[in-house]
Amino acid sequence: MSNVNYAAMSDRELKQYILTHRDDREAFYAYMDRRHSRPRKVTIKLDDPAWQEKMISAIGVQLKSAN
Repeated sequence: MSNVNYAAMSDRELKQYILTHRDDREAFYAYMDRRHSRPRKVTIKLDDPAWQEKMISAIGVQLKSAN
C-alpha cells in the first residue's frame, strides 16, 4: 500500500501519475472509480434540430472540467 494521496490530486495529476507509475494498481483503481462516479449525461437527442450547438456546448464543458 502506498502513501500517495490520490484524492488530493486533480484528474490530470492522477492520470499523469498513473502513466509514470504503471505498476500502481491502487492509483489506477482510484482514477477509474473517480471517472465512473460522475454522472453521464445525454445532451443530444437524435432528432434535435439544435444538435450542433449542444454538441459544441458539451465539448466546451468537458474542456473546462478537464483543467
